[in-house]
Parts: sequence; C-alpha cells; structure tokens
Amino acid sequence: MRNFSSKQAGIIMQNDLKSFKGKLLYWVFFAILIIICLTTFFPAIWMFLTAFKSTQEIYSSTAFIPKDFSLPYAYERIAEAWKCLELGRSMVNTLIVSAGNVVAQIFVCGLAGYVLSKLRVKGTRIIFVLVVWTMMMPGVIRTVPTYMSYISFPLIIDDKLNIGTNFNILDTYWPLWLGAAANSFNIILFKNNFDAIPTSLVEAAKIDGAGNFKIFYKIMIPIASPVVIFICIGALSSAWADYFGPYLVLKDAAKMTTPARIFLLKSDKTVTTNIYMMGLIFASIPSLIIFCIFQKYIMGGVTLGAVKG
Repeated sequence: MRNFSSKQAGIIMQNDLKSFKGKLLYWVFFAILIIICLTTFFPAIWMFLTAFKSTQEIYSSTAFIPKDFSLPYAYERIAEAWKCLELGRSMVNTLIVSAGNVVAQIFVCGLAGYVLSKLRVKGTRIIFVLVVWTMMMPGVIRTVPTYMSYISFPLIIDDKLNIGTNFNILDTYWPLWLGAAANSFNIILFKNNFDAIPTSLVEAAKIDGAGNFKIFYKIMIPIASPVVIFICIGALSSAWADYFGPYLVLKDAAKMTTPARIFLLKSDKTVTTNIYMMGLIFASIPSLIIFCIFQKYIMGGVTLGAVKG
C-alpha cells in the first residue's frame, strides 16, 4: 500500500484502495485518463513536428520526427513561416477584439447581473427566465437573424441626425463585441455572486449618497473580483479561438483576427502544409500563455459560484 500512501483522497478513498476492487477501479480510471491525454496531445504534437518538416519530407517520409531538428534549421523554418503568413496585423486585431470583449462582458453582463440581483425592477423574473432560456437555444438558430440585424442595425439618434436611421455594422468589430456582451452564462454568474453580497451594504451606500452606477463599479465589481478575473480569462481565450464570428462579419482582410486569418489560409495555394502548421502554432501561443499565467484562476473558476457565502 506504500504506492497509494501519498494519494490525495477523492471519490476512491484510502480504505477502498485496500481491496482488490478498489485497486482495479483506480487503475482502470488511471488507464482511461492516460488514453484521453494521449488522444488529446497527439494532434498537437503531430502539428508541431510537421511544422518543422520540409514539404518533400511530409509527403515522402513516414517518420514521425523531422530528419533535421537542429536549432538553426528550426529558427529558419519559424522565420520563413512568419514572413510568409504575415500574422502581425491579425494578432494586433485579435488583441483589440479581446480587449473589447473584456470590457463588453464586464460592463453589460455585470450591470445585468446587478439589476437582476439587487434592483429587482418589475418583470425581473420574466427577464431572468428569458436569459436562462437563451442558453438552451442552439447558436445555429440565431446565426441568420443576428447577421440580418447587423446589416441593418437600428440606432436611436438625435432629431437633427435622422431619427431611426439603420446602419450596416458589418466589417467592424462591433458585432463581435455585441455578441460577447450578450452572454447569458456570465449574467447568471454575476447575479449569483451579487446575491451573496448583503443588501444592507447597497442600502448603506445609497444612504451615503451613492448612485446605482457608483455602487456597481466601486462596491459590487471589487467584491466580485474572482468572477471578473474568470470572465476576463474566458473573453481573452475565446477571442483567440473563435474563427467563425470574425469570418462571418469581417470582409476586409486587414481587419481579420488571427483565427479567421489562419482559416482563410487553407484556400491559399501558395501556403504549403508545413507553413500552415507553423501558423497554427503561432495562433496557439497566445492561448497557451493565457492558460499558463491564469491557470490557478481557470481551475478555480470551475467551481465559481457553486457555493454561496
């Protein structure tokens, strides 16, 4: 039993590991996890190694590891791919989109959660039910109506500037930011967190003369900082992973984000397989950096809001 003495207790307890069935169950779960890890990591490893192969080697050799994997050759492959793909502009665009996603989700979803939790205006329950209902609606159903609304987006403007004029906001980042702001899960996450904050704290702030907006950004948001961090991580990660949204609404190649730019390269006959794989590596690096920096908050966010108090 010395092999199991340092194991952290979980579903299978130490007493369970003393029996043959307990040990068998442990090793079965362990084997399943190993298979899942290998299945998950194999495509990434294959992509990484293929990026450092020559075009001839990819199609003529069955070797898994490149023949030449020296540092000068690897640097040459990276420099050649970066020059060919020209991803610098698209990465800057992705940073702009991700920053807008963060602001939109915290501001809109946070205010919505605050209204549903503390202000409780008339119709709050109906609104909350509608918010939950949108989570059950498949995203594919909303694609066409949402796209049509972006073509003729209604804005209420001053009399001198033509009231009710509709604008085409395609080929801008506004559709991406508006889509990020309309996140039902984040609204519910904020609401559940705000529900745990005593209402007496809000009432005391109102007695001191603070308005609702001041209470929101000076009291509620600082207290809900774990939720804010978790939502920021999700907004940043989604911007570096979503290609369909930018591909749908952005037509100007100069405004494309990195995922959409990588997707468009599939139809470019001048881009070879190894260079395309190197582009996938470039596109994966920001997400990997985000995970490494915020790993503690990502893992903690799994149980965020599960327990009140």
